Amino acid sequence: MKIKYRVVTVYVLVAALMLPALTSLMGCAAQEEKKHTRTVFFMDTQVDITYYHPSAQVAQTDIAEMFAEMQRLEKILSREATGSDLHRINEAAGREAVEVNPETIFVLRSALEFAELSDGAFDPTVAPLLEVWGFGGDFPAVPAQEELARARELVNYRLVEIDEEKGSVFLPVPGMRLDLGGIAKGYIVDRGQESAQESTSAVFINAGGDISIKGRKPSGEDWRVAVQDPDNPDRFLAIITMEEGSVATSGDYQRFFEEEGQRYHHIINPFTGMPAYELSSVTVVATDTMTADALSTVIFVLGVEKGLALVESLPGVDAILMDNSGELVYTNGLEGQVEIMTD
Repeated sequence: MKIKYRVVTVYVLVAALMLPALTSLMGCAAQEEKKHTRTVFFMDTQVDITYYHPSAQVAQTDIAEMFAEMQRLEKILSREATGSDLHRINEAAGREAVEVNPETIFVLRSALEFAELSDGAFDPTVAPLLEVWGFGGDFPAVPAQEELARARELVNYRLVEIDEEKGSVFLPVPGMRLDLGGIAKGYIVDRGQESAQESTSAVFINAGGDISIKGRKPSGEDWRVAVQDPDNPDRFLAIITMEEGSVATSGDYQRFFEEEGQRYHHIINPFTGMPAYELSSVTVVATDTMTADALSTVIFVLGVEKGLALVESLPGVDAILMDNSGELVYTNGLEGQVEIMTD
């Protein structure tokens, strides 16, 4: 049996780096504003910050504080990190409640709200299924049906107990596991953005495709975000023009392996225990990155019809979807804001 595994970090390319329209970032009226950038690798991806400020010292100090806050939160919310809140909750499943940081309570509560919104298509207790598939390890493989069935029995977000007063979380069934990978990165990016100094005119954060934009560029131009083609990393599906806001993408090309000629990716349908296959890529535009992050997973699992219906019912949210046949659709709110790229 031949198994191939590669992790492809989704990177919704920023047109400020890739598109000619953005090569000139400052007009004459904004000469005092300078562009400062820094890149750090964490959360299993490349995280870029672009920060506009007249002072290099102020900019670099603030960027360092933004990274420090995001890395602090990663240590709390990571399932894999020993001693993190999620690790301690999972280890205590079936035995006792675990006191956690307020940030964990907030993100988990938000995850449960998205679970309710999607009737379980988004489920923060999906970790047993990810583990039985081997995602996150070095040797993922298709699990036996018996293993898959046992893991599915442990997936039920309605069983999660949160005690707001005590600040604790309890998983009542031994073997239950939490995974906040579909929402935590967006939250962490939002908190990084919130920690930026008010004196900056604009901040752009890109954490492997989870993007947060605050403020207009000093040149007065809108931001242009390119969405990657899941079948060709050198090609764009679309260009989104926006003043500020957030973008997040989920795709079947981000983390996958191949076994006997079949591709298996990490976006698992909690109902079936199998990867969701109707869509290849979902990009969500929202006012905050946590919402965009969670909804990109929700829509991917729900599929085209149900996913579009959900997005259209939510104010301030839009999406671009590509199904597994290569057909591209987007919501009405992006009319005039999105440019579909053609060969």
